[in-house]
Amino acid sequence: MNDSIFSLADMIRHHRLKLGLTLHDLAIETKLSKGAISKIENGRRKKPEYSTIKSIASVLKIPYNEYINIYIDLEKNADTMFGIFKESITVHDNSTNLVRKIILTYLKLASDSYDAVEEIYNTAELAKNTSIKHAIYKTILDYSRSHGIMRFLTRSLYQMYLVERNDFTKLRQTYESGEYVLKYVEFLPPKERLTLYYKLAVHAFTLQLHNETIKHCNVIVQDDASHGNIEKSYAYGMLRDSHLYLGNLDLAEEYSIECQKQNSSQTSDNDKLYVALLNSKKGNKELAELQFQDCLVTCSEGFIAHVANEYISFLLLDKKTSKVEELLLALEDKINDLTFATPIRRRELAWFYKLQGDFYTQINDINQALNFYMDGAYEYSQIDDIDNERECLQLMFYLYRNNKLIVDVETVVEVEHYYDRFKKEEIVCEK
Repeated sequence: MNDSIFSLADMIRHHRLKLGLTLHDLAIETKLSKGAISKIENGRRKKPEYSTIKSIASVLKIPYNEYINIYIDLEKNADTMFGIFKESITVHDNSTNLVRKIILTYLKLASDSYDAVEEIYNTAELAKNTSIKHAIYKTILDYSRSHGIMRFLTRSLYQMYLVERNDFTKLRQTYESGEYVLKYVEFLPPKERLTLYYKLAVHAFTLQLHNETIKHCNVIVQDDASHGNIEKSYAYGMLRDSHLYLGNLDLAEEYSIECQKQNSSQTSDNDKLYVALLNSKKGNKELAELQFQDCLVTCSEGFIAHVANEYISFLLLDKKTSKVEELLLALEDKINDLTFATPIRRRELAWFYKLQGDFYTQINDINQALNFYMDGAYEYSQIDDIDNERECLQLMFYLYRNNKLIVDVETVVEVEHYYDRFKKEEIVCEK
């Protein structure tokens, strides 16, 4: 006899006796016959119906993972197994190993492996737990690779990248994962292909990899399928801003015209800030300052941190510390109260702290400068921005080394225990 039958029988008997129930008690609770339960417990029922086992498990409070792990070795019906898969991805205490086992069992039972893979792929989106979702796509990837199903090998790689990129602490590593998908990009459907290039462009822009951003955005704006899409509109904006940051002012202005064509009915906060930054880079400082001020007055709440950072950076270049102080008094609390939920926005918070460190360094308030550089370094670490984190730490330790006589005890403790912050929040600081 199948060992799984005895495992199932032993499991049910164990949990029934643990609760002090007789076969008669269990029969009443499950609305099953006493004889049917007895046969299952004695291993005489070779393949109990799934609904029967589920009913018994519910009454006996058997953990889902425990009874499913045994039952799937008995099930021979592909439709039932697919139903178990759909159920399993909604269970909160489920394990990735069990989901993988269910999928592979279903694929083994299915008459058409390609259609079965497609069903699994289309259902994966229902998974709420990101670890489970990632495990589903990883299983599809491995199966597709071993069976030469290139379409779903590529689509699973694409979906894994979309899941992985939400881990802000590994943005550089996950960007490389997204780049790897491009090796198979011809196997993606047009919509997913366009979305991949757009996600990679945003990812690169977040990492300030402006040449990479330009490379991906060029694909988007040249793709006929992107005509009229919002991705194309945003791509022109990223092209404009990337060329601006790289100092390619002529190209920035060229793409600014394209942005206006895409959004002819309105001028966005980004458009206004772009004009101020452009004039700043062209040396039109008085005009740029007026435009920065206008941006701060008219921009939406969510854009304030970005405008404030660019304006403060502009003022610090000319050492206009009194104006920076006025800005910080007016905006610091408002910016600290904002929610920074995306990597781009969290970068703004990190930069805001770093700029305050620069400001307090200029006015020789070393203790405040050290504390803000620490905050900036920490926030940069949370979006895997190693270069800017390192710059903040270098500035911090330079100030500390050269100003020990005027650094207070509390700040010394903060500096010396900088990395303790990661331990408290259970974050691994990878170097």
